[in-house]
Amino acid sequence: MKTLIRNARLLCPANGWDEEGALLVEDGVIAEIGKVSGKADETIDADGLCLAPGLIDLRVKIGEPGAEQKETLATASRAAVSGGVTSMVVMPDTNPVIDDVALVQFIANRGRETSDVRIYPAGALTKGLKGEAMAEIGLMSDSGAVFFTNGDLPVADPSVLRRTMGYAASCGALVASRADEHSLGKNGVMNAGALAARMGLSGLPREAEWIGLARDLLIAEATKCPLIIDQISTARSMEMIKAARTRGVKAYASVAAHHLFFNDLDVGDYLTYCKVNPPFRAEEDRQALIEALAHGDIDAVVSAHDPQPPEEKRLPFAEASFGAAGLETVLSALLVLVQDERLSMLDALRPVTTSPADIIGLPQGRLAEGAPADLILFDPEKPWLCEREHLRSRSVNSPFDGRRMVGQVMQTFVGGKNVFAR
Repeated sequence: MKTLIRNARLLCPANGWDEEGALLVEDGVIAEIGKVSGKADETIDADGLCLAPGLIDLRVKIGEPGAEQKETLATASRAAVSGGVTSMVVMPDTNPVIDDVALVQFIANRGRETSDVRIYPAGALTKGLKGEAMAEIGLMSDSGAVFFTNGDLPVADPSVLRRTMGYAASCGALVASRADEHSLGKNGVMNAGALAARMGLSGLPREAEWIGLARDLLIAEATKCPLIIDQISTARSMEMIKAARTRGVKAYASVAAHHLFFNDLDVGDYLTYCKVNPPFRAEEDRQALIEALAHGDIDAVVSAHDPQPPEEKRLPFAEASFGAAGLETVLSALLVLVQDERLSMLDALRPVTTSPADIIGLPQGRLAEGAPADLILFDPEKPWLCEREHLRSRSVNSPFDGRRMVGQVMQTFVGGKNVFAR
């Protein structure tokens, strides 16, 4: 089966393409790009729409197994393809925790059976995410776990973290860590500062991120373990990572798309859909993250998709669960920055295509002959209103609810198969 997509704006950060052309898909892979000479069984006229690699999301939480009322692989897939996400890494904090070979294989197999997107499991760094004993890192890595993380629960004991990162380095495995000193803000619910004080809410201080980050970077330096710093939220964190890189630390930085869009003032009248961890920070931190993204210092933008049912969000702010649904809004959040001339189109796409593919060693994320035909056709200027009742996730706790957005995916292809059309 050959499919020709013609009259498209070809966008590929891997090779710097931003030009008009066509692309031919044959048997699930990209066969020709640019001026295509071959004949096709099906022709799609893109009519000037942007054609780019499908998005790769390095941080997606689901409820399967154990909390399917929040999200399943099937419902997450449905949300993902509408947002242009064609590959996603599933976090290990499920019930039971993904901390052994059988559960890594379960997630991979369930993904193939029920999902339209490519599913990659992340393994737990410690057994049960308890931070006490190292999980089966080597065996899980051999079974397909793409990296290892303790999720939202940073390993508190430095000796345990050093041991696990040292072993991961010996296995050639990648570790992801939330930069946080939990003891500084264990009861916090929003960014620490004057606004939290006026609202009578406990704060999550920026210092907790800095102290946790300093420790993680030092251990990564000592063990030579490649490290993803998961969801940085402050300007100083980026400076610390850049300084560590000059010392030879292999440190990747990720940021959640919503941290590029919101600041702590958006919590407003105790809006629990804006309760996330790390929390929305001050405006100067948001601006610094955008600048870091424009300069190429941030390696990955993630959805930080963390679906929560209404009964866990429609509570007083201090009692509501952390988390935001994000699969359907990550591209639009970046395209708003393109429209505001803060990012070029290629700079916006790089941290959700080529760069995350390179971090975890995937062949997709680029327009190249022989690469998997995971593609999106999108209109970068199409306005739309984000309304929770129209989102496709099982849980619709989006901070973008009621916001006017720009840019929508019109078609999504995975392995050459059209899995979504708006």
